[in-house]
Amino acid sequence: MKIKYYLVENLMTADPDDYRAQITGYESVTEKEIIEYITRKGSSITPAAAKANYEEIIGAHEYFLQQGYGINTEFINVRPSVQGVFRNRDDRFDPARHKIRFRVSLGKRYNRTSDEVKTEKTEPVSNAPLPQSFEDITSATFNEAITPGGTATLSGVRLKFHQDDPKQGIFLVAADKTEVRVERILSHHAAQVVFLVPADLPADGYTLEVRMLPKGNKEIKRGILADKLTVNS
Repeated sequence: MKIKYYLVENLMTADPDDYRAQITGYESVTEKEIIEYITRKGSSITPAAAKANYEEIIGAHEYFLQQGYGINTEFINVRPSVQGVFRNRDDRFDPARHKIRFRVSLGKRYNRTSDEVKTEKTEPVSNAPLPQSFEDITSATFNEAITPGGTATLSGVRLKFHQDDPKQGIFLVAADKTEVRVERILSHHAAQVVFLVPADLPADGYTLEVRMLPKGNKEIKRGILADKLTVNS
């Protein structure tokens, strides 16, 4: 399977000739597909054993993180960080104002894997929305965190949609395909949407989708933010 991409104007630089790649049409797998692959035909590992070992590995990661350790393996690197503002030099960590968050990056083995991925350049769908940058105001991060009840800004191209149509708008899609639609739009333009993140958004990782119905079309068009968003609680 090839990773398909097309080029869009790079809004992060002042050079009008700069372009960046926008990945399109990729799919994600969950623990279910991973377990099925581990126990594929010819494997000596049973589904029960695969699930048990998978849980043990996840549990070991949780244990060391709860003890305050970072994690450095061939697969992932995790380091703790503290979010929140301290009032002065003598201020101390207050759970009501500060949070521990973990920063995750891929380890060497996964990074080597990327060298083997094949790509295919395609042409963009001209009338589809193109979300490019998500800013979570509360955590002051881009394309990373999303804070329930907080304010967020989505920038891109062709972001105009009819909010009164329940099939259109900004949707947050969880790993299990559960969808949460954004209901509170504060400012709405073709290049930028400012909105309130649903306050009851469950803790999970989310794919952000913009869905709109272009004039003269009968089919909803979708645009997907390339980066996954993790709930910042």
